[in-house]
Amino acid sequence: MIKDIQKYDADMFLLGHESICDSDEMNIYWNELTASSQAVKSSSLEKALQCFKLENKRNPNDNELFFIKAFVNDHVMHLD
Repeated sequence: MIKDIQKYDADMFLLGHESICDSDEMNIYWNELTASSQAVKSSSLEKALQCFKLENKRNPNDNELFFIKAFVNDHVMHLD
């Protein structure tokens, strides 16, 4: 999905209920989203945070923590 959106020659982006972002802000958004997604491999928030810290050599920022929690929740919802 990210690659499909990046194909557009756009200078500004609207993130749903978020603010309007320029290309640099969108690149940060994509990087945060991708790094967060790659850290989540199970329904364990603790393991996801450990994986994120190991892979990125830092703690997640607020946006990344939000995404990590959302991806973990998705794993939890699919356990049923």
